[in-house]
Amino acid sequence: MGALLDAAVAQYGPELVVSDPFSGGGTVTFEAAKRGLRTYAQDLYPWPARGLAAALGACDAAELQAAADQVLAVLAPHREAYRTAAGAELSHVLRVRRASCAHCTGKVFEFPHGLVSITSRSLNDRGAFFGCRSCGHLTRRTRSIKSFTCDGCDARWSVNQEAAGCPHCSQDALRPEGWQAVLVQELAVVRRQLRAVLRPVAEGDPVALGSDAMPSEALAAKISTGKETKRLLDNGFTTWGDLYSSRQLEVLADGLKAVARLDCAVAVRDRLAFSLLGAAEMPAFLSRWDRFNLKPFEGTANHRYTQTTLAVESNLLSPVGRGTIPRRLEAATQALQWFIDSRQRPPKVATTVPGRRGRKKTDWDVLVTTGSSVKQALQSGSVNVVVTDPPYFDDVQYGELARLFHVWLKVYDPSVVVDESAEAVPNSTRGTSTADYEATIAACLAESRRTLKVDGRLILTFHNKKVVAWRALAGAIATAGLKVTALAAVLAENRGDHCKRSVNAMLHDLVIECAPTNAHRLPALSLEFTSKSAAEKNLAAMGLALAECVALGDAANLGAGYRAHLERMSVRKRLID
Repeated sequence: MGALLDAAVAQYGPELVVSDPFSGGGTVTFEAAKRGLRTYAQDLYPWPARGLAAALGACDAAELQAAADQVLAVLAPHREAYRTAAGAELSHVLRVRRASCAHCTGKVFEFPHGLVSITSRSLNDRGAFFGCRSCGHLTRRTRSIKSFTCDGCDARWSVNQEAAGCPHCSQDALRPEGWQAVLVQELAVVRRQLRAVLRPVAEGDPVALGSDAMPSEALAAKISTGKETKRLLDNGFTTWGDLYSSRQLEVLADGLKAVARLDCAVAVRDRLAFSLLGAAEMPAFLSRWDRFNLKPFEGTANHRYTQTTLAVESNLLSPVGRGTIPRRLEAATQALQWFIDSRQRPPKVATTVPGRRGRKKTDWDVLVTTGSSVKQALQSGSVNVVVTDPPYFDDVQYGELARLFHVWLKVYDPSVVVDESAEAVPNSTRGTSTADYEATIAACLAESRRTLKVDGRLILTFHNKKVVAWRALAGAIATAGLKVTALAAVLAENRGDHCKRSVNAMLHDLVIECAPTNAHRLPALSLEFTSKSAAEKNLAAMGLALAECVALGDAANLGAGYRAHLERMSVRKRLID
């Protein structure tokens, strides 16, 4: 995104105006604000929009640090809930789901893999813990073994055996009955440094789940049915509070109350609040343990609600561990300082809602708007370049995933209102189709075209493995009165990411530059990259087919055009179907 903006500055000069109508977490906005560019950002939902405004808001770094210290001091007593009988502190508790077999009534411990976790990150340590589905016992062996005998019940297990059904009778009739703690990660001082040591649960370890009391009415709200939330309901969760341990609920709720009581600038409070709210992505019964890297992944990893039978509870106040509150607050302070150092002066950040009556906001460096981008709070012909990535069809159910955070945002601010009806994502539960997706994207792009200057450009980044998604995008671009003028591909995703390993994931984005059809001297289509890999050639073929369909105003034959371009490139492997 930064490279695209640098190219825009070279084309239009440093006084240009940038717009991102699908801003999400704000990558474009941050890169633009860092460069001192006047920037407009809009998102349908308050969680990303308000979070972006909070992260960009000017405040004093020393005041932020002092306020963060106050919040941590208020929360410090909660760390005692993770204190062992010997006085050590736990950073994580790993639990396996218990079940009973409806056929033979035997107890089953649903370890998803034979190898539960390696014992440490040390290259010299070749140990690992292996789980027994029959008795729940953990056996320590060398991590490279292919099979093991359980030290608890002498059952023999293949490490790579598929974990399914009842190990006693082989029937697939399991009924979940709760969770059993099997491993803890304890903080210990080793050679004068704080280390995290993974070990089996011992007597005196604080691993009890506590009460079912909800610290907020918002958290007691029922999880409503949805395409993505069905994964939660199918796993027996009924309320949003069910996803967390009682300790996590108390820490997050008390932390947000402490922030609300602070006597400090609103910008400081909001920045701290969103740092705490982010920790809500680590629910004790959704977070997945990376067994080879000894760290938890958030409950919405891979843009899905995680389904796991080996969940990890993070001590949200631990000084060690991924995504804990002390580390988030430290990162918030560092991010603020980085942003201050990147500019000559703090940006003037304003917020608004499209269509709201009253005086238009004009004195801003960054304007963040909450609401559907079919209506944008910008004057016609005021933007030089729109840089954005529209929703990736039905790959991500943005609203349903954001519900987890909107619930917690309502704990901080009960006045928050969320409307998923305008979301540009096909969703059978909500009754939105491919046609609805295309119409909504077209309306948003048409509104962005209205805001463009005569020589302005609209740049989209997109990828999808479904032809139907590309066909809808082509139709939306054409309906919005735009023409594709240039194409490029970029390796956008980390191939080493945990959710991309050993799967046929699409790691590249197609960059699509568009111009209004009424622009003066429209350039001919150019392919601004040399495609080498099969993935790049697939995107090039799809981009060329998309450009042709947009020019004709008919996306019906996009699939055939894509295949024809692949054939001309002598590519046999088709990645988009």
